[in-house]
Amino acid sequence: MEFFTLSIDKIVFRYFLMMAAVIVGVFTGQFWLAALGLPIFLSAILGLSFTSSKKAKKSAALRTVKNNDRNLSKAA
Repeated sequence: MEFFTLSIDKIVFRYFLMMAAVIVGVFTGQFWLAALGLPIFLSAILGLSFTSSKKAKKSAALRTVKNNDRNLSKAA
């Protein structure tokens, strides 16, 4: 489970799912279903991804900056 790795389309889907759970729960009188909207909301806000990401994370390659032969004082 990783935080803030969810794509925007999945976040929007979870918001719609949360609203559907709350609206259906309130109109049918099943308040336990409406309370199910809170964990769905929190998972959308925190961007929780429940799938394991076994992708190799690309590490940023460190490059050294070579000294430039030009002198800034001469260019000005």
